[in-house]
Amino acid sequence: MNLKNHISQIISEFSYKVRSKKHPDACICYQQNKPCHKMDDLNCFLCYCPFYDTSKEEGGCKRNCKDGKWFYSEKLPKGKIWDCSDCTYPHEKATVKGILEEFFNNK
Repeated sequence: MNLKNHISQIISEFSYKVRSKKHPDACICYQQNKPCHKMDDLNCFLCYCPFYDTSKEEGGCKRNCKDGKWFYSEKLPKGKIWDCSDCTYPHEKATVKGILEEFFNNK
């Protein structure tokens, strides 16, 4: 099997529709049959966004994505935290494919 087929297989296996059926106990979203993002073809390979900026206590987006927003609360150490729950970029098939291609090409 060539690299392209591996990437296609990974993308297919990590689709929300497949994961929620094959591994219903792997995620609370699967158990509740409620995807974490409202999109037709959610891909769960990048469950946690690799572009979330953890170098700052209040977080942020390394891509400067405009889909996020600040969540403010006096209970937070910095008074705010970056909320990117409206962003679907890391869950799009094209994004996953690009990241996997870059990873495999660098190996």
